[in-house]
Amino acid sequence: MNCYFKILIGALLFVNGIVAQEITTTQNQSNTLQLEKPSINQSKKVALLLPFNLTKVQNDTVNTLADRLKKDKFLNMTLDFYSGAILAIDSIKKLGISIDVSVFDSEETKSSSNIAKLINDNRLDTFSAVIGPFYQANIEKTAELLSASQVAVISPLSKEVGKSFPNLVQTITSPTIIRAAIFDFMRSKNGNVIAVVDKKKVSVKKYIAENQKDVRFAALDPNGALNVGSLKSQLVKNKINYVVMETANTTMIKATLTAMLSAQPFYNVQLVILEPNETLDTDEIEFESLIKLKLLYPSMSRENDSAEAMLFENTYKAENKITPSVFAIRGFDVTFDTLMRLSQTTSFLDSLSIQSTEQVESKFEYVKTENGGYANKGTYILYYDADLKLKVAK
Repeated sequence: MNCYFKILIGALLFVNGIVAQEITTTQNQSNTLQLEKPSINQSKKVALLLPFNLTKVQNDTVNTLADRLKKDKFLNMTLDFYSGAILAIDSIKKLGISIDVSVFDSEETKSSSNIAKLINDNRLDTFSAVIGPFYQANIEKTAELLSASQVAVISPLSKEVGKSFPNLVQTITSPTIIRAAIFDFMRSKNGNVIAVVDKKKVSVKKYIAENQKDVRFAALDPNGALNVGSLKSQLVKNKINYVVMETANTTMIKATLTAMLSAQPFYNVQLVILEPNETLDTDEIEFESLIKLKLLYPSMSRENDSAEAMLFENTYKAENKITPSVFAIRGFDVTFDTLMRLSQTTSFLDSLSIQSTEQVESKFEYVKTENGGYANKGTYILYYDADLKLKVAK
């Protein structure tokens, strides 16, 4: 808890005091996460619009700061993101890059914010990029207000897909793109793809039937159980047989795993899921079976044990006395990627089309959307290997 007090007090001082900080140094160190040699002589301005909602914190006469930190999950998420962003700024500083970073309290809820006032009072239309706010409606409002001046607005956390603006950058890979990526991967391996879909998963069956027309479905019995004979009859020799399993039913999961394991001596089979499945984490499902079938799935993030990732984790622990959460890592990844792109000779928006990057946990590979703006299609295909480690499929 002490680290959160430290972060929040820092935010109070930083946001309410000097909101602009030029991060300039002549020190240099190598960093394999950068795009290219940065242009260190050109200072650009970046704003972080984060929902600290400090007025509510300061005016709360019921809860102490400690109580609020215990109860307020949204504040904790914000502080985690902020702590990761601060570490990204420090990392950029060590690369000798000159960028002005300003942090503002967006004072936002899902239906309100002080974005318009912040933009007007602080001339954010003169900035190169804005990271945040968090909620999709507020992100869209920010992009709309800054579109005329072509200030890039980076959405750090929203999974929603709404209005598009030419300066709006969605960093979260949409579920649609992630789902399509696993089918593209299986197709790239010339795989034979069979789907085992629970009768309750109507939308999944409809998606596969309409968008992945080469996929065959294993039949279900009249009572909705898997027809094991149908599944096995569709396996083919001399190809990898991907079995896409979409069900939360324990009985169906066990039947699918048993059928695949019994076929494994004669066929090359691999289990696939399209999204996290909580049933697979229960005691009723043997993890060993998932390992034997090399469970494969798509994800917008990865596990990273590279030297750079370990440096990030160790540095974060040293600064904050805790292991970085997913939101802290996200704060680092989005901020570091943004600052590195701004350090290049091309404009930020131009860099989105020509440069893809990987940070600690995420991949940033942008495409222009049909209606304007940019969407991240960065996706990892992950699998459990025999050594029990989660790896990126090649």
